[in-house]
Amino acid sequence: MRGIVTLAKKDFKLLVSSPTYYVVGFLCALIWSYSFLRAFLGFADRAGLPPQMLRNQPLNIHFSVFIQHISYINIIFLFAIPALTMRLISEEKKMRTYDLLLTSPITATEIAVGKFLAGLGAALGLVLVSALYPFGTSLVAEFSWAPLWTSYLGLVALTALYVAVGLFASSLTESAMLSMIMGVILNLMLWFVSQGADFSDGETFTAVMEHLAVGQHFFSFLKGTLSVSSIVFFLSGVSLFVFLTQRVVESSRWR
Repeated sequence: MRGIVTLAKKDFKLLVSSPTYYVVGFLCALIWSYSFLRAFLGFADRAGLPPQMLRNQPLNIHFSVFIQHISYINIIFLFAIPALTMRLISEEKKMRTYDLLLTSPITATEIAVGKFLAGLGAALGLVLVSALYPFGTSLVAEFSWAPLWTSYLGLVALTALYVAVGLFASSLTESAMLSMIMGVILNLMLWFVSQGADFSDGETFTAVMEHLAVGQHFFSFLKGTLSVSSIVFFLSGVSLFVFLTQRVVESSRWR
């Protein structure tokens, strides 16, 4: 356990002190500021309309503003998280410090978990920045907090999955750029894997493909629903990719 904490702290400091982290954070904040303000002002304009004009479009700030904001965050994280995690292991290989890490008195599991926690901590910093927008809205508007908290719980779960995927991609190569590209491709594959259900008429296969759809589980959080199956799905996904990273690290020790 001590090895996990030590490695996580070391890599977390390296991540949050790198120029890449601040460039990514600045770009994210810039995009979110524009998109959130645009959505909020549009909602405010609609709220000023006479009630008879809103009969078919009931106003709900969570669905009109917050879900749109979190959806934009997800689109950006598809690319931003691999950019943050691309150097977690690939940089160690490139700088030839990977061999020292493998011969240190920590297990492959501790290496995988420690680096995952470091990447997750850095990514949660961006999640925290994104949360300032909807939470700051409470100063000028009243809304139900429960759906917002549930939505951000789903965002944290999805972010953890992206970090685990990015870590696995980083373990496969010593090229940080190639690691980022593979991370983005794997993230996109997670979203489109359910399309495989269109190629089969089997009910079991279709049900499995639909269960593997990230979007279905993520959107259940956005709607304010806490689903046990969705929580298990994200925990299983994170565990799978951290385990695959552990196997890659372990295999390196035997070469």
